[in-house]
Amino acid sequence: MQINVAQLLKEPVGAKRNYEIDGLAGENGENHVKGNIELMRTSRGILAEGRFSVDIKGSCSRCLAEVKKRISFIMEEEFFPVIDIVSGAHLNPPPDEFAITDNHILDLSEAIRQYIIMTTPTRLLCRPDCPGICPICGQELARGDCGHSSRPRDSRWDKLTQLEKESKI
Repeated sequence: MQINVAQLLKEPVGAKRNYEIDGLAGENGENHVKGNIELMRTSRGILAEGRFSVDIKGSCSRCLAEVKKRISFIMEEEFFPVIDIVSGAHLNPPPDEFAITDNHILDLSEAIRQYIIMTTPTRLLCRPDCPGICPICGQELARGDCGHSSRPRDSRWDKLTQLEKESKI
């Protein structure tokens, strides 16, 4: 997801370009990203604003089944050139900011990868009411009852359980 922005860098502040994005992104390029991005010339570089949707894959946090989910996000980042387009002088972009290469290529890949990570739920679920797996035998509880108690009994709680029963009498 690289865009040559040499011409945009030569234009006055406020100049804009729109692009459609349709490609692979993510840690290993496994996520399909679609969206639109608007690049606007600023006094310091180029502001990239876009809306994207991405199909992510993972494992359900409860039953470990494979999950495919579509997430959407809005990206807004400023990219800074490392070489002045007019004079050719080397510039020092702010540290920890996205840079435009010395060939005037704006690479969206890393920014999009970071936004995918930020918007991916910490716990993917195959469905909101997924019951998970049995902690004793490992059977998926969505397939039916395995015969084990839904909660493994912990003997350390026996005295409290007995107190609860006595207080209800």
